[in-house]
Amino acid sequence: MYVPDGAKVRRWRKQRHYSQRDLAYLVRRTQSTIYLIETGKLRAISEDLALAIAARLDVPWEDLFEARDDSLPAEAATAACITSQSA
Repeated sequence: MYVPDGAKVRRWRKQRHYSQRDLAYLVRRTQSTIYLIETGKLRAISEDLALAIAARLDVPWEDLFEARDDSLPAEAATAACITSQSA
């Protein structure tokens, strides 16, 4: 799945009165993953993560994400992002 606008995820999270840490706990990821999504540094996420975020925010997934066949698994995308930050 592709995240076209991470700020939209942030707006919905704040409307639900969740911190990044709260949402991360609910979707079984780290707070830094939510941060990366919201800041646009992590654009390709797994389908299960996208669906979990949408479900926890009570928003149709289509409002937050785009289905793409060329998406990387979340772990690979996160690793690529971390590698580029440390270089």
